[in-house]
Amino acid sequence: MLSSTSKYWITLLFSFLVITLSPIKAQDLVSSIAGKPGIVHYTQKDFRADQQFWAVCEDNNGILYFGNNDGAIIFDGETWHKVSIPNNSSIRCLAADSLGNVYAGAFNEFGLIKKDKSGNYYYQSLFDSLKFNDSKIENLWEVHILRSNVIFRSFGKLIVISGNKVTQLPSRSYFVKSFVVNDSYYVHDQKEGLYKLNLDNMQLQQSLTYAQMKQEDLISLLPITNSREVLGVSKTGTIFNIDLDKGSSELLSQIFTKGSNQVESAIMGKDGYYYLATLSEGILKMDQQGHILNNKDYLPSLQDKSVLNLYQTHQGNLWALLNRGLDYITFNSPISAVFEGASIYDVSINENEIYLATNQGLFYSNSVNIQKPIFKKIPSTEGQAWSIDKHKGDLLASHDKGIFVLQQGLAHKIGDETGIWKTIPISEDENTFLAATYSGLLVIEKKDGHWVYKNRIKGFDESTRDILETETPGTYWVCHGFKGVFRIKMDESYTRVTSVEHFTTQNGFNYPYSINVTRWQNQIVFTTDEGIFTYNQRSNQFEPFKALNAILDSTYNTRTLIEHEDKTWFIQDDEAGYFITKYPDELEKGYFLRFKGDFNRGMECIVPVSEDQVMLGTKRGLYLFDLTYKDRAQEAHTMITKAQYYKEETQNSLTLNGDKRVVLPNGTNTLRFDFAVPQMQNDADIQYSYKLEDVDNKWSDWTLASYKEYAHLMPGKYTFKVKSRSLIGTKGDIASISFEILPLWYQTTWAAIAYFLMAVGLTAFIINWVKKKIAKENAKARAEEQKAKKLLELEVAQLKLKAEKDKISRDKVILQENIIHKSKELANYTMLLVKKKEIFSEIQEDIKVLRSQVKTEGSRKKLQSMYAKINDHVIGEEYMNVFESNFEKVHHDFFTNLKDKYPDLTQRELRICAFIKMNLSNKEISPLLNISVRGVETARYRIRKKLHLEHDSNFTEFLEKIVSK
Repeated sequence: MLSSTSKYWITLLFSFLVITLSPIKAQDLVSSIAGKPGIVHYTQKDFRADQQFWAVCEDNNGILYFGNNDGAIIFDGETWHKVSIPNNSSIRCLAADSLGNVYAGAFNEFGLIKKDKSGNYYYQSLFDSLKFNDSKIENLWEVHILRSNVIFRSFGKLIVISGNKVTQLPSRSYFVKSFVVNDSYYVHDQKEGLYKLNLDNMQLQQSLTYAQMKQEDLISLLPITNSREVLGVSKTGTIFNIDLDKGSSELLSQIFTKGSNQVESAIMGKDGYYYLATLSEGILKMDQQGHILNNKDYLPSLQDKSVLNLYQTHQGNLWALLNRGLDYITFNSPISAVFEGASIYDVSINENEIYLATNQGLFYSNSVNIQKPIFKKIPSTEGQAWSIDKHKGDLLASHDKGIFVLQQGLAHKIGDETGIWKTIPISEDENTFLAATYSGLLVIEKKDGHWVYKNRIKGFDESTRDILETETPGTYWVCHGFKGVFRIKMDESYTRVTSVEHFTTQNGFNYPYSINVTRWQNQIVFTTDEGIFTYNQRSNQFEPFKALNAILDSTYNTRTLIEHEDKTWFIQDDEAGYFITKYPDELEKGYFLRFKGDFNRGMECIVPVSEDQVMLGTKRGLYLFDLTYKDRAQEAHTMITKAQYYKEETQNSLTLNGDKRVVLPNGTNTLRFDFAVPQMQNDADIQYSYKLEDVDNKWSDWTLASYKEYAHLMPGKYTFKVKSRSLIGTKGDIASISFEILPLWYQTTWAAIAYFLMAVGLTAFIINWVKKKIAKENAKARAEEQKAKKLLELEVAQLKLKAEKDKISRDKVILQENIIHKSKELANYTMLLVKKKEIFSEIQEDIKVLRSQVKTEGSRKKLQSMYAKINDHVIGEEYMNVFESNFEKVHHDFFTNLKDKYPDLTQRELRICAFIKMNLSNKEISPLLNISVRGVETARYRIRKKLHLEHDSNFTEFLEKIVSK
């Protein structure tokens, strides 16, 4: 039987011997490399309570309960809850039994922390149910559950609860600590020693004297692998080997100088190491020989070095209860950090050395065997490093500054050339290599043990970052990120490119962008945004590569393909993943979702370390994945932790009745469901997907939000479902809650029945009414038949009447046309009278003037005779009568209406109104009436007064209204 020490060194030796090949370069990788576990810091902003924590326990669902100065702080993985003790004291101890009961001890108080049907936590004292009335128990510092017994410890006594029976055991001096080891309960009585509690007779039996304990106060008893002995840890840091059966102890070590620090608690991790909480140095990691390991190499930094307690969860992760806050160390997470703080482009592991190519330069570590290697930047390599390749037993780093030979953490530059992507071998000469640069290719060689720059290849000056030799020596594929694909051929001396073929969109590609070349299953393939292609030499075309397109979705861009052992690793749509090369039935992508979009596009870094380990280089650093986690990770239980509804702005909680349907009142405005997965607390970034049956057609997209709200749901029955997953592959089951929103009275089933009966009655009534109506209509039809002849005659008469009406309508149209025509004639006649009157007036005036100018009497007489004739034929009353007669024909009843309404109007004033109606001006009216324009104006003024017409009113519009009326 090997001792624990022997096993430790054998395991360490085996880690150095296990090696594997790099997928990118043929170099040795050791499987013992590991990173530090992750850590999550929780501060007062998170839990919203006092910062000092004393105790912690975990129930069957993974929900954590913390003892705090403010009471109990409960964490379900998403939400923090607070429960206060009736006397507002601190909770100093907590324990959970297998039935899900959580016991809490405080000052003069102990009881249970429970959860009601609405998801609210509360405290229930056990004093009344146990009829316990001791008010002088002081602070209860520890509680243990052993074989259905609950044992509380204060400084002065033990309180043992067995069913409904309570037993109190006083201390001899001072109970300072209690332990459960090998299914037995032990308590340390200060200055007396270590006692074992016999639960059968409720007696304390001494196991070790205070002298055997070297006058030390024990803080913890820890199991030793494959041994009945235990490891005793004292408050001052003294480590003992203790045989509890024999009652003996042996001093093993002293971890620090007495008085310099203090151990507050200690636990054994699932990895077989011990973790000690100290008052001023954080957490110390110790092996089973009592040796403290280098804490900086194994554990992440805490937010507070004063650790009051430690607790290991069911999953193997570690909670550190601090004087100021909480820290959660994820030992069980499959992801550990190897290097952080720079963007990783390449990794090279050779024996016990690790080299990193980053955006900040080259980093080096020679400590692969420790849990997290310690890296140092290699001098003179600051800036962008792209790749590290192994040739002829040497490591060559390609850098923005040029090519460096790496050896034992130092870098030596080759030549003066700069801007190097990578170096690749030339198949025709084992000592000569190509260097891919920002603008073409260089040739380097190893000569007499030294690397030297040889020459630059002329004839091609494009960027050659992505280059791969074809099956034909001297011929290479070069993929440019934006210009498509080149095929170049060198001369035999590798001094000049002899031919260049450029492929863009004429040979099978739709776009010349984001094309990469690699080799898979000994075949050259090209990855694009539209799938994976291969080159057909006969047709000179790039054709879809069916073998890989059937595995990888061709609608996403696949940029990286790496074969390692039985797996093919890839980067697709910014996600890392792999499939079993021979059996590609399923892609494993969900395991790496945490780093989606975090890779250096086009230069992704995937380094398989072994069959079960892989390193991913990201923009944040280098991370190690344990692939066995997905096989041992159990499905987590998704929980609906709380359900609330709002009615008229009043918040109410739903009862979480499991499968029973919850009834909600009508008028519910908003529903909110909170959910969590306590068993995924070791995982990063938990996502949820949900749906409301009969409302949502499909599951929602994955989201980090741990709640969902619905507003204004219609009355009816619903089932809300939610499922979960973590970004490291763990899946949660489906949680559900069924509820019903009650309808209003007119939306109920009884109302529907009443509606149905009413519809039936209404239908019967309508049928009966229709029957009667038909009978009545039949009788009416017979009567109608008798009237048919009369109706026919009436129709004939109506047709005749219609014909007459049509004739009247036509006559009316003709009459209207005649009226319009006569109106025009009347207007023309009136204007003719005006013109004639004017002409007669002018002739009379001319004769008067001429008569005064002639000298002979005969001429005067002749002119007098002419004047008399003209005067006899001047426009007089007879012309006005003709005008009025025609005007009345055109404008029916104009004078009648005007006289009826204004009887005091004279004949002349009526004529003036008619002239105004025809829009004649004062100048045009005056000759018709043989008066001056001034006389017309005066007449118009008098008429306006008789018509009671305002000064600003339009006279013509007024007369139009008289006609229309």
